[in-house]
Amino acid sequence: MAVHKEVSFVAYLLIVLGMFLYVDALGCTKECGNLGFGICPRSEGSPTNPICINCCSGYKGCNYYSAFGRFICEGESDPKKPNACPLNCDTNIAYSRCPRSEGKSLIYPTGCTTCCTGYKGCYYFGKNGKFVCEGESDEPKAYMSTA
Repeated sequence: MAVHKEVSFVAYLLIVLGMFLYVDALGCTKECGNLGFGICPRSEGSPTNPICINCCSGYKGCNYYSAFGRFICEGESDPKKPNACPLNCDTNIAYSRCPRSEGKSLIYPTGCTTCCTGYKGCYYFGKNGKFVCEGESDEPKAYMSTA
């Protein structure tokens, strides 16, 4: 009888451990998403190496500054649904500062990234190019598929 209780307890521990391995701290499952690509607005340019952009086509959430550090505007274009903007450069804008400035601005392919495991501040799109979601994780993980 004691052996049966020990086996049941070990089996229970293995089941609980398996659940913790399957779901991370955010509650994100390790199933792959069906995402085509992601866009993460990044800081660009500098006072000595200005960018060519205007407020209309700049990303929402990113701030744009002159070469002297004077705030010009916040971007007006939503990566989920970009504005139809003129292609001219605003010569007053030298650089941008965006909330998440490290890493690539275009993520393709996304591997096993899901909405839950993707970067906060990044926008994820399906393989058909339609917006799916914004990332939810401060420290995302792209899980590798076991399938």
